[in-house]
Parts: sequence; structure tokens; C-alpha cells
Amino acid sequence: MSLFDPGTIGALQIPNRGVFRPVRTRFVDDGRPTDELAAHLGARAAGGAGLVIGPAQMLVHSSASGPAFLDAYDEAAVPGLESVSEAVHANGSKIIGQLTHTGAEDRGDWEMQAQLAPSASPSDAAYEMPKTMTEADIDAVLAGFAAAAENLADAGFDGAELAAGPFSVLRQFLSPRYNAREDEYGGDWGGRARFVNEALERVSGSIDGPVGLHLSLAELEYGGYEFGDLPDLLDALDGFDYLSCTVGSRATYNQTHAGVSASAPALLDPIETVVERVDAPVVGRLPFTALDDADDLLDAGVDFVSFTRQLLADAETLSKADSGARYDRCIQCNQKCLEAVYGHAHGGHVECVVAPRTGRESELAALSEVEPAALSQRVLVVGGGPAGLRFAAVAAERGHDVTLREASDSLGGQLTTAAQGPLEPLGRAIEDLEAAVRDAGVSVETGTPVAAADVGPDWDAVVVATGASRPGEELDDFEGEVVNAFELLDAGGDGGDTAGNGDGLAVDVGDDVLLYDDNRWVITVQAGLALLDRAESVEMVSRDHYPAFRTEQPNLPGFVAALQAGGATFTGNRALDAVDADGTATLRNTLTGETETRTPDTVVVAGRRRADEGLYLELDERRDDVYRVGDAVSPRKLDRAYYDGELLARRL
Repeated sequence: MSLFDPGTIGALQIPNRGVFRPVRTRFVDDGRPTDELAAHLGARAAGGAGLVIGPAQMLVHSSASGPAFLDAYDEAAVPGLESVSEAVHANGSKIIGQLTHTGAEDRGDWEMQAQLAPSASPSDAAYEMPKTMTEADIDAVLAGFAAAAENLADAGFDGAELAAGPFSVLRQFLSPRYNAREDEYGGDWGGRARFVNEALERVSGSIDGPVGLHLSLAELEYGGYEFGDLPDLLDALDGFDYLSCTVGSRATYNQTHAGVSASAPALLDPIETVVERVDAPVVGRLPFTALDDADDLLDAGVDFVSFTRQLLADAETLSKADSGARYDRCIQCNQKCLEAVYGHAHGGHVECVVAPRTGRESELAALSEVEPAALSQRVLVVGGGPAGLRFAAVAAERGHDVTLREASDSLGGQLTTAAQGPLEPLGRAIEDLEAAVRDAGVSVETGTPVAAADVGPDWDAVVVATGASRPGEELDDFEGEVVNAFELLDAGGDGGDTAGNGDGLAVDVGDDVLLYDDNRWVITVQAGLALLDRAESVEMVSRDHYPAFRTEQPNLPGFVAALQAGGATFTGNRALDAVDADGTATLRNTLTGETETRTPDTVVVAGRRRADEGLYLELDERRDDVYRVGDAVSPRKLDRAYYDGELLARRL
């Protein structure tokens, strides 16, 4: 069986076995889907997904609420849902809508109401104690499942799926961790599964297409059900036309979509158990499903393979793979895709670091559909980091004659420093960016520094992508010697006990290290983990409550756990005021103003970078056709480098 073979679920004919399962996008306006949502899901269908299961986490009853959710129970949502189904169907794909009630795994303050749950058992991911559902509450929610399914049918959806994974009261009823009821909806597996089975029955009677169950195979929470419970759990469930596999709960969502900070739970063996015990098609996925994983999942017996982040990284992954073309890979950073779930992404909606169009499908055409440049120009790109590489590839594909010059002997810029330790998957971005410029025919010249005097008038346009300088001058303000965390990482490839001192030399960090976090992001985590391999004691000091405070919520718990497991200690709300000549460090409590001292062997500072803008400013005085992108504008995260480079290339 191939991923690109057609498949069936009941009577539903599906053109291939690739499924797009979106995260919650936040493309919602007062509980109703927006045009942006239709464009987002339609783009994955256009890119080759035979089946779209979404939108994600549509609510079935007003007792669950929140600004990020679609109110599928409300008839007012039907016109927007119809636009979504039409966008998917227009590309020959099928769509099944996912229904949920969040139960104890969200907050009730959006509508100033209590959260309903099987029992008064709070989630570790929420601060509210939920209300135990009465029989009247249960009946109302079951009626909501039926009403929501009817709305999906009216909107032209091909089926419905009930969510019993993260963010789901259905999973909570199944769970011994959340369900302590003593009535017919609690107790043994049969009792705890009753609510799920009744919901399946209600939905099956409300829509003609297949009705599936999206099931967490283990909660990964203390007191929750485990992989070993699968036989009993599956035997208790009944009434689904297919079963879709996931893992985890809201509190362990960082493992559900494992990224750079969390180890992925092994799912192939549990999925094989599902295949053996379930007499229905199975949709399989891993905590991170790359295209290379499809064969393993199909060999395990699944009928369909679902993808999430890979199809956010490149919406055309499946169609490109089917034709043998190259596609861009997900780097598992979770910076923009899952931040939409947590609500911290720009604009509050789903995005992707390596795909600027993701989340902007209604604004930006697919790169494969972008019009060629009206007039081909000779363009010089200065700098081979991600912004320069992205610009160069897209501009060359549009027909410009592009030359890229990089001062160092390799491409990637500071991404090469970042792509180590827990962030090693970022190396895929470097590889894909290099492949893109090669495929587009860009002339690449490494080991070629560029000064303003080198840029002649024969260039039609110059794009400065010189990136950012490392922290330096601010470290000179300390009387004593400090080590630059960036230099530490540059020197850290050999795994020894030395680090860079800013002069390209190696220094012994000793046994006792103080790492000061003035960066507030993941560079501090990387430096801390590197130091734990070299020193006996590492104290991480931050102005915030804890180090790397601005690291994305999907990644932060795993990073903190890794640092603590390695023996790092955290000291929050402290500023590093001075490092004396003898190495004594003075810390100031930012809340009280009191000071204290430390006498470590070495002080390491994770500082902030500054735009390397000298070349741009000099060229800007000489010519009109000069642009700058990425960190040469202002040092920011990787997504801005991709965005700046691609947006300029689209309009040049």
C-alpha cells in the first residue's frame, strides 16, 4: 500500500491516504470561521492532502467557550463552515469536521461560567476547579454533539470526528485521573466509556458520512490511563467508523506535538495494538510525523497517515513528493504553529517559521503560482544567512539574475550556531535553503566579503542581509572577564571543558559557572545545557522569574526539565550589575534593590545581538535601489528572516 493510493472510510472515497490534521488556527470571529480559515485548509487540499480533518476542536455546547474556538453548535456558524468545505472540495479532497468539548482543560472566564468536567478534578494546565457534570449537563452536551453534527452536514462536510484527545471532555470521562464518578458514567472501563459511546451514537444519527473517534492512546499524566490499558479501553468503545490515533492531554501537549525540547513518546507499538483490536480503518500519526515516517505507519497497519506540522511547513508536501519534487521540511521548533494554540503567536493565529504564507493564505499566493517578474534585474545579495538565502531563491525563481556573496566559507549565518544541541533540527532549514538557491540557479560566492566600494553601478538592486553582530561592547563594561555565550556555543562542538572568550581563544570555565540571561530566549537554554557538560555547578540568573522567559510555551517545559535534570539552579529577578577584576559578580534584586555577590570560576553572559547595518547605511547614501532584510534590519527570530526575504522577493 502506498501513501498515494486511494482509500475509503465506509462509503467515503478518498483520493489518497495523506491526511491534514490542523492545529487550532484562531481564524475565528465571534465563534464563526473566517475566510482565512477556508483559505488555510483549502491550501492543504490543493497541496495534495486527500482528506482534511478539521477545523480543529470545534465546540459542541456553550458550556465550553473561548475566543480561539469555533461554535459548531451555533447555526450562525454554518455559512462560514460551508465556505470551508467548499474550499477543500474545490481541490478534489474530502473534509471531516472535528467536534469537542474542552471540559476541565480550558478556562470558563471567557463567558464567566464554570467549566464542566466528569468530576471536580482540575487539569494541571488550567487553574480552575471544574464543576462536576450533572445528568442534565451530560444530556445537554450530548444534544450539542448532535446539533453540531447536523450543522456540519448542512455545511457540506463529508463526516464528523469526535475528539477524545487533548482538550476533550470525552477523554476526561475515559480517564481515571479525571473521572471519579460513582454513577453509570464512572467506575470501570464500561462506565467511563459510556459518555463517549453515547456521543458517537448521537452524532452518527445526525450526519450521513462516517463518524470517527480521535483517541489519545495514553494520557502521559500521573494517574491517567497508559498504553498498557489500550486493550481494555478499546474493548469498551463502540460506534465509530474509523479510529484516529493521538497521544497525551492538554497538560502534556508538548509531547502530543513533540518539538525540540521534549522526547517523543513511542507510538508505533501502541498503534499496532489498535490495528489488531479495531475492526475499522485506522488513521495513524507520530508525535512528529515526517513524510519518511509514512512507510513505517503503513507497515504498522494503518490505513491513513495524518500530518500536521509538515503540511504547515510546506502545504504542497504531498503533491511534491508524489511527483518526486523537493519540499521544505518542518524543523520542529513549535514557534509559530503551536503558539497559536497557546495564543502567543503574532496576531494570535497559526503561522510557520519556514513558510511565510502559512496563516496568510488569503493574502499571499502559493510560491508555485507567483507571477514572474515583469522585468528581470541583476540583483546582488550580501549575506548567506536565512534572510538572504530565502530572498535569493524566491527572486531567482521569479526570473531575476541573482548573485549571493557570503563573507564566510559556508552558508547559514548564525543559524549554524543555533542548530546544535536541542535545536539540531534547525539544520534542516539550512539544508533546504541551500537546496532552494541551488535549484533556482543562484550564483553563490562564499568567502567573499563585500564593502560598499565593491558594489558597482551595474547591479540593478542590492539586498543587504548581513545579519547581526554578536554581543560585545556591553560585555566590555565589566571589569572582570566574562565569556560570551555565543562564543561558548561556537567553541562547544568538541564537548570539552573550554569555551570561547570573544577573542577566538578557548578558556577553561572551571567547576562553578554563573550564566547570566540577558537574552531571554533559547540561546540561554543552549548555553546552560552546554555548560552542564563542562562544569560541576551552573547557576542561571535572570531578570525574569526564570531563565529563557520568552521561549515558546510548547518548548519551555521540556527545556526547564532538561536544565533541572542536569543540576542547573535558577535565580530569578536579579540583574548582573558588576563583575570585578577578581571575578566577583554582584547581583541586584530587581524587585527589592538589594544586592548580593557570587564568586564563580567563570561568568557567562547570554546577551542580545545588534543589527550589522553599516554596509546598508553606507550604500543607502549612494544609491536608491538598496534594501535590507532579516537581522540587518533588527535582530529577531528566524521566522522574520524568512518573511523579510520572501516578501521582498515577491514584490521586486
